[in-house]
Amino acid sequence: MQLSLFPKQGCVGLDIGHNSIKAVQVERSGEGWVVQKAAEAPTPPDSVKDGVVIDQAAMTDAIRAILREGRFGVQVANIAVSGGPVLVRTVRVPKMPEATLRKSIRYEASRYVPTSPEESYIEFEIVGDAGENQMDIIVAAAPRDVVDSRIHACQSAGVEVDVVEVEAFAAYRALVETNQLHDWKESVVALVDIGSVTTNVSVVERGVFAMTRSIAQGSQAITDALASYFKLAPGDAEAGKRQLDLAGLLTENGPKENPPLRVIQPLVDELVREVRRSLNYYQSQQSERSTGNTISAVLLTGGGARLASIDRYFAHKLSLPVESVGLHSNPAFACESIRARSESFAVACGLAMRGVAKAA
Repeated sequence: MQLSLFPKQGCVGLDIGHNSIKAVQVERSGEGWVVQKAAEAPTPPDSVKDGVVIDQAAMTDAIRAILREGRFGVQVANIAVSGGPVLVRTVRVPKMPEATLRKSIRYEASRYVPTSPEESYIEFEIVGDAGENQMDIIVAAAPRDVVDSRIHACQSAGVEVDVVEVEAFAAYRALVETNQLHDWKESVVALVDIGSVTTNVSVVERGVFAMTRSIAQGSQAITDALASYFKLAPGDAEAGKRQLDLAGLLTENGPKENPPLRVIQPLVDELVREVRRSLNYYQSQQSERSTGNTISAVLLTGGGARLASIDRYFAHKLSLPVESVGLHSNPAFACESIRARSESFAVACGLAMRGVAKAA
């Protein structure tokens, strides 16, 4: 499901983040996918706040530059939204025809949308019969200012926006839905996307999104803590973070001889606690619905998932199977040009895949 606003052929997947902008173009190759073109550039400083593009001129220039430098030959893009104000939730409503539900969806969503329904784009998908004259639907909603500001920046750069999608949907498409090596799409999994500023937690029940939650903490907090404590420049702090291995926190007596790990441990532990809280909330909802669905695996992705042994650390703390996943985890993907940082490109690739699927 997507927040579909406006279907074109040959789309660029354009992931506009707080820390970086990523653009990808893919093509089908037999049963799989090949990354044709990929580019990444820093997001202009202070141009995005709470998901809203607040410096339109800087963002427009940045989008133009990344598409020009990456030599992308199309001017149509799929983009995504995420964060606290973006809602994805399974809701139980009285059974009704789809046309009737479309007329009443704003009323149905008003109990869940964090902002006014009139100030949000709202879409839904009927999941199925829930018995007793009820049905389950997935509601997706995003604030108009988040969506419109991104569309405007693209249009100002000469790029037509085809689809606006929730980031988690795009990441799931690239990492799980097309993955023939794992049976994750037949299981209940938690997809944890650790971005620079926020971490998005989604629980997916056999391909159906049951819950999403945004945590106001990402990998940038770790970089900032290292920079502050050791008086480092941001670039040096980021490079230092990439040298750390969280396995050192799993030793019996902790990282006595590793001050950087001691600095970041409280932040990593806080992130684990928030993820656990999200998963516990999901499980409590399952108890109320008497569905008995239990989470079989936690999949870590996003730039923050590149921290060495973060999967082992989360597994130890959550007592669940945890795996760091990127496009390299999906054998259906050929992505040599971005293999080293493929966790970071999952959303952009998922968006580009949608464009190819629609054109087929």
